[in-house]
Amino acid sequence: MFTRDALKDLTAWYANQKQAKPLLVRGARQVGKTTLVRMLAQQLDLQLVEINLEKPWHFTQTFTHLDPRRTIEAIELEFNIDIDPDRSLVFFDEAQACPAVLPLLRYFYEEAPEYRVITTGSLLGFVLAQPNYSIPVGRIELYDLGPLTFQEFLAGIGEQKALAVVEEFYWDQPISEATHQQMNALVRSFCLVGGMPEAVRVFADDRSLRAVEKTKALILETYRLDFNKYLGKSDPTLLQIVFDALPLLLGRKLVYARISRDYKSAAVSAAVRQLGLAGLLTRIHHSEANGVPLAAEKRERVFKPLLLDTGLLLSQLKLLPAELDQVPELNLINKGTIAEQFIGQHLLAAQPSYRTPELFYWCREKPSSSAEVDYLLELAGRIVPVEVKAGKAGKLRSLQVMMKERRLPVAVRFCTALPRVQQEDRGTALGAVSFKLVSLPHYLVGQLPRLVTESEAWTAS
Repeated sequence: MFTRDALKDLTAWYANQKQAKPLLVRGARQVGKTTLVRMLAQQLDLQLVEINLEKPWHFTQTFTHLDPRRTIEAIELEFNIDIDPDRSLVFFDEAQACPAVLPLLRYFYEEAPEYRVITTGSLLGFVLAQPNYSIPVGRIELYDLGPLTFQEFLAGIGEQKALAVVEEFYWDQPISEATHQQMNALVRSFCLVGGMPEAVRVFADDRSLRAVEKTKALILETYRLDFNKYLGKSDPTLLQIVFDALPLLLGRKLVYARISRDYKSAAVSAAVRQLGLAGLLTRIHHSEANGVPLAAEKRERVFKPLLLDTGLLLSQLKLLPAELDQVPELNLINKGTIAEQFIGQHLLAAQPSYRTPELFYWCREKPSSSAEVDYLLELAGRIVPVEVKAGKAGKLRSLQVMMKERRLPVAVRFCTALPRVQQEDRGTALGAVSFKLVSLPHYLVGQLPRLVTESEAWTAS
């Protein structure tokens, strides 16, 4: 069984004896929430009181009393166990099936803080969107869990030396061309397999992409079956249409008419929102980017879709492993959006786990002078634009326009070339522009904040 980086965060949460709040772990189905909690209990040698709330337990009748000690007593009676707060972990799984547990979490913090309580649920986003079940702010701790990152993938398939290349790279220690090519090949493997834990486990066992493809197909089918479980007004047929259309619409502003002309925009918009609540879609909003925070100038109705996982994306495109083996540059598939998806899901994973992840991009929509930059980051109070290229370089016209208009000193480009920092002095339609460009290969995305702030571009700006 491979580990997760999130395990360190959960261990720190458990160790906080004085202020530990009930933990609410959110994430799409099958990203490994339940397994993560089991790992925590095993690592800390705790008694795990695991309760699947999809089952009809008698003790759930006590939730409405908002008395945590009464609930604990009822669980002890029904399970015929003793729950020692010094060595036990109470785990409510699939909480969307019994949302009455959510208000109770507040009282665990206020009246029974000695108990360590974790709650998870694959469709919790729908419950939390209901006014009757808002998050008890300040009384619980949120944790967002996504698919495995590239670095977790390397560890999971036993590529420890490759993981060391990523984690130990410094600007004064160049990567050899041979190592660089091997790392690019591993990025390709990650894109094919993706970061869903079960798919990675299958790949680690025998490196069979055919078996991985079967696993991913089953995950996608599980998501489709969930469409009938979504709370609120939902149309499973429309959800299926939107879900199937999104892979072909990545990398550009989402226009509802491109999904279906048979449904009104309001209905398509609602379906997109529901897929977001299920964790299958993230909206990358446009920001004017005149300053930080980027969210202060976001345009709610202007966004690009980002899906959950590269491996699932390729499966939705119905690209089989045998066909992909014939493609010389994987990231060129679907107009380069595989590379953009890879970087985007890692930028999301790098964000603080205690708040809902957000990503932004920048665009200028003018006749004959449009421009678009893939992602925007906030690093140490600065805006840092990020461009993603599928190949070794590529033109940077849009990036140059933004750097000129917003007078920014540092930008990042991801591509398949070796890492380097270079001075960009260019002429644009708006005049000359000069900035530092931090160019990184895709496999270093998990080290982005460190490498940018440690680069000469950052110290010189």
